[in-house]
Amino acid sequence: MPVPQRTSTVLRRGGVGLLVGGVILVMVLVEARPDHPGDGRCAELWNAPANQANRSVVRGRALGLATVRGVPPNKAGQPGCSVFLREREDGPWLWFGAVVTETAVTWDGGVSGARYGTDSPTGYMDDIPNATLQPDGSLVLR
Repeated sequence: MPVPQRTSTVLRRGGVGLLVGGVILVMVLVEARPDHPGDGRCAELWNAPANQANRSVVRGRALGLATVRGVPPNKAGQPGCSVFLREREDGPWLWFGAVVTETAVTWDGGVSGARYGTDSPTGYMDDIPNATLQPDGSLVLR
């Protein structure tokens, strides 16, 4: 029994509509995928056993303002993480960065200063605290 022409036109339009909708959905998902690790992933990487040396540097220190952020890819296309720790708004500070590749996470040895805002680069990163430094040197996102 032949399918009436009207029904097949409706089915064709519906199929085309689903195809177009699927393409749009894929484009949105690809565009929404971040090009760097999230803050939570960076906190996990900071807390990992491989980063014991940097955690020991800050263990037991009173660094009440902690900021952990994912960082967009560098010139080599490698994303990273940033951990920024301060005693207070204008006090002593430490900054650690990491490069994240498919096979490794490499944390640098850190940079420090005596007075944030005076002896530090400012304005190039979000320094709003979003984590808490634990006495053992680990980070917990707020």
